[in-house]
Amino acid sequence: MDENWEVNSMMEFDHHQNIARAAFGDMLYDSDRNQLYYKALKKEISRLHKANKKVHVLDIGTGTGLLAMMAAKCGADSVYACEEFEDSYKCAKEIIKSNYLEHKIVLIHKSSQKLKIGVDLPHRMNLLVTEVFDTELIGEGAISVFNHAHQELLTDDCIVIPSEAIVYAQVIESKYIRNFNRVNDVSHNKKLLIKIPEKIKNCQGIESVFDLQLGELPTDSFKTLIPAQVMFRFNWNDKNGVITDRKNAIRCKSKENGIAHAVFVWWDLAMDTDGDIMLSCAPKWHLQRHNVPWRDHWIQGVYYFANEVNLKTNEEVSVIGYHDELSFWFDTNKSSSYIDVPFPYCECDFHRVISRTLIGQMNDHYLTNNYLTALKKYVQPNSVCLFVGNLSFMGLAAALFGASKVYYYDVSGPQGFGKVLHSYIRSNELEDRVILLKTYKEVLEIISKQKENEEEICTVFMEPSKWILPEWIDIVKYSLQVNPKTNIFPREVTVKLQTVEFEDLWKIRAPLTEVEGFEIIPFNEIVQESIKISDGLLEEKPLWEYPSKSLSNAYDLFTLNFENIANESSLILKNLLTVKIKNKGICHGLVCWVEWCLDTDVCFSFGASNRKIYNSDWYPYARQRIYFLNKYRNVSPGDVINCDAILCKNGNLLVSFCNTYDH
Repeated sequence: MDENWEVNSMMEFDHHQNIARAAFGDMLYDSDRNQLYYKALKKEISRLHKANKKVHVLDIGTGTGLLAMMAAKCGADSVYACEEFEDSYKCAKEIIKSNYLEHKIVLIHKSSQKLKIGVDLPHRMNLLVTEVFDTELIGEGAISVFNHAHQELLTDDCIVIPSEAIVYAQVIESKYIRNFNRVNDVSHNKKLLIKIPEKIKNCQGIESVFDLQLGELPTDSFKTLIPAQVMFRFNWNDKNGVITDRKNAIRCKSKENGIAHAVFVWWDLAMDTDGDIMLSCAPKWHLQRHNVPWRDHWIQGVYYFANEVNLKTNEEVSVIGYHDELSFWFDTNKSSSYIDVPFPYCECDFHRVISRTLIGQMNDHYLTNNYLTALKKYVQPNSVCLFVGNLSFMGLAAALFGASKVYYYDVSGPQGFGKVLHSYIRSNELEDRVILLKTYKEVLEIISKQKENEEEICTVFMEPSKWILPEWIDIVKYSLQVNPKTNIFPREVTVKLQTVEFEDLWKIRAPLTEVEGFEIIPFNEIVQESIKISDGLLEEKPLWEYPSKSLSNAYDLFTLNFENIANESSLILKNLLTVKIKNKGICHGLVCWVEWCLDTDVCFSFGASNRKIYNSDWYPYARQRIYFLNKYRNVSPGDVINCDAILCKNGNLLVSFCNTYDH
């Protein structure tokens, strides 16, 4: 095969996968956002016309062309729209044409910061409409976009939609939220087992925002110490621009006793210059109403404090917010005089290689204690063990349980994680008992030379994770072929499957043909074509953040018994499963997860579970896999969905839907 063809083919697949998973759909489904932009455009264009001014609109980052078309429909005298990305530009061109507005809108294939008056625009514009925001508000470069536009492209009296952004910060105590950032020592049966290196324990974590659907966070999982405060205002209308680097300190009194672990942050937009048309991204428990518009493109953020401060009721504390051109960070300080906190930076490398979800899993005492209790049965004193993991430290437990030597192979590779793992080994004084293997070839050599080296590997083990490691399957099979007496831990894994109806998450994959009266069929065609080429119907989401309803029982799709796989001729498993519907609803797709059998009586699920954590039916420290149906459909008890599934050797699970028929 030609290598260039293979690379290009892979790049094309990635390109289409990015389009398929971009989730622009949920933004277009955000009718609250769309209607508020439309309402603000009507109001401001009418205001300018009443003042006997012609309205010349610039839409920056037009995407599908929606805002530009709204401006044209509202009677703007001219509309110019720019789009930097080629796919979006082509899509907008087709959509504008299909709505017969190509003679009213000038579409420019450029970044706004490359536009020139007299070249791309005939003169300065007096109305700017744009949507260049992310969960962090400024993370997509909004400040530089607005500042450049005011300086180079807009009139001094220009109206900007939206006109202002207001950023709120709420100080909280939450062990649950803290578990996603600060890693704890590993204990077993109430005794310290694995020590966390001090540098990691004291690190403030990675600098990026932790974005969550805070509206789904149960109110009993956190305590509000300082109610939401206005931390920053961004006046997008200011012709002098927004200051890039700012600090704001607010002196407050704590409403309760507690430890300030983090701050919840969200923002609102004033769409019009009067501030009458407001768009809010606040969580629903803050707004205290249930009909809050659902969004997955603009959600809320968690920022962790470098220093966790103990507060008492009515004790004064400064809540300090900082921002540069792209990011926010926060601090609390009891003193009225304090030293500014620099932009946070992870110095231990741990937070750079371990995801927040995985940190949460590491802090799950229930999982860890059950795993260690089961593992201890498989580790004989002075034995030799082989550990296979993926960003895991649990392999050290075998040495601490008495194994004389533990060969340690992490599939993520020696880069990044290797440095962190070394610090764990040193902190637990295991340098003479833990041997790191850098390559898969080294693992096979160790297994094959057991007799030659007079070193029998007693146990091959791994830590349960959200999915099956393909390397694990191959290593177990080879180990048992070389030495059938080898203990394998865990014993088996089952891939589970359940049909679901989502309250809102379905919108990220739902086809769209019309938005606010505008036809957007070309957008839908591009997305659907990319879904066909890639695996765009597959998503991984932490489902505790996305309300859903089960429509069927959980079914066993595949079970792999690792003690028996040595004799398997093929590790490509196929199954045609008939799923019987038990609850009425709209079937949006299937959720898949794994359940590990650690011992004869100890199992652990990374998906739906009877073990509720803050009333969630889904395990919160893992992302579950979702396979969306090509067409959503109404189902009733007794209806049946046929699923054709293949579990490949590399761990990929391919699911297609066959006949779906009524009872």
